[in-house]
Amino acid sequence: MRMILCWEEVLSTSQSGNRRHPKKGVHFFCQGGNNKKNADFIREKGYQLQKGRDIIGLPVVNLATGEEIGVVADILWSHQELKIRCLVVGDHYLPFADLSSMGTDAITVSGPEVLQDDIELSELKSMNETGGELVLTQDGNNLGTLKDVIFDADEGKLLGYELSTGVVGDLLSGRMVMSPEMVSSWGKEAIIAGFTGIDRGDQNAVSDMPW
Repeated sequence: MRMILCWEEVLSTSQSGNRRHPKKGVHFFCQGGNNKKNADFIREKGYQLQKGRDIIGLPVVNLATGEEIGVVADILWSHQELKIRCLVVGDHYLPFADLSSMGTDAITVSGPEVLQDDIELSELKSMNETGGELVLTQDGNNLGTLKDVIFDADEGKLLGYELSTGVVGDLLSGRMVMSPEMVSSWGKEAIIAGFTGIDRGDQNAVSDMPW
């Protein structure tokens, strides 16, 4: 689902006709904890917010012929560059820069020639190979588990990581989106956020780590 930030600390939106109405949902925490500054920045930039898992399974359509040339199987991004690098389409790679558009129901491209057989995969993270990692603050507080990535659908800029505290916590307080700049280290089982003292209310995050 594509979203447009139009509320101080809320990312999720609901639609009614052609109007978008903000609703309580996902709280965005940025470097230094200045939520309003981060929200104002995103709104001013006019980012088209897109969840990564929402585009997996979408068809990739050739604009010249109207034919489907594949289906999005994965998303690869660079955490260091804060950028979506490409989509995996079958056995090929579709560079984000070569997308014509990203819609709700399909991805469009100029033609099959934009698909590549090989790219440099080192340091890239995969949507299919992430998710469920525990996210901890530097002082050991559990923020939740990684569930999704949020990026700008127009330029592929990585904007945040969506965290869940479990079904009850998500329903009561909404999911948190952590700015990628806040990640100080990323391990196989845990992600360390480079800050301390965050308040997630009375809901305790549930660890998915095999301890």
